[in-house]
Amino acid sequence: MSRQARSVFLTALVTASAILIASLPAGAQTQEGLILTGKSSVADTGTGAFLTAGMAEQQTPPPPGGGGAPASGVGIGVKVGPLFTSYSAASCDGCFNTDTGLEGGIWFGGNRGGRIGMMGEILYAKKKQEGSGLTGSRSLQYLEIPILARINIGSRSRNGISVYGLVGPVFDVNLKASIGDTDVKSNYDSLDVGILGGVGIEITRFLVEARYNHGLRNVLNSDNLANALDIKTHSFAVLFGLRFN
Repeated sequence: MSRQARSVFLTALVTASAILIASLPAGAQTQEGLILTGKSSVADTGTGAFLTAGMAEQQTPPPPGGGGAPASGVGIGVKVGPLFTSYSAASCDGCFNTDTGLEGGIWFGGNRGGRIGMMGEILYAKKKQEGSGLTGSRSLQYLEIPILARINIGSRSRNGISVYGLVGPVFDVNLKASIGDTDVKSNYDSLDVGILGGVGIEITRFLVEARYNHGLRNVLNSDNLANALDIKTHSFAVLFGLRFN
């Protein structure tokens, strides 16, 4: 992996870690915080009155849309589904056909209990492609790291129904590239960057998403291939998922 690719990849990992930390619940207050808000005092920190004040602090009104208590904590779950990929090259219109691969992995964040949240994902994506008049199926396998803003509409409870939108950058780290059984990873760049947009619906703990990833970089390695085409990937996925908390 080139120095630039490593830098972008590490930046993506740090950003994803920041999303996870930012999503942590703030429910556990310190003794100093309770004193400053007038909910407790130094004298009663070791008594049942302190515990009662802490219990009262946790009480919240019912979430919009009903359906039980609002979702809290860091959301985490899994998702998987078919991935439909096509390539585009300005100098070779119609050279590539759409083919079906696979995408799946884990997600975290999303702020189901609020209107807007950040969500990170760590996914495996297999992008397959058939070339018109070419022999052998091309397969690109990526470690995909989307960093997404999520906009929630509907119930904020895990027991309700929520519709949401997703948008943000995607970083694809090249794990393997092959034509048939031949390894051609050196012919492809180590990193692709794209913009993702999608919509989804979450019913209790189950979710379904439709999402489109528009690649922004040439996936071919121009350093290793003379007169390489400028090829970009475009993929559409339908993912089915489950929330754990």
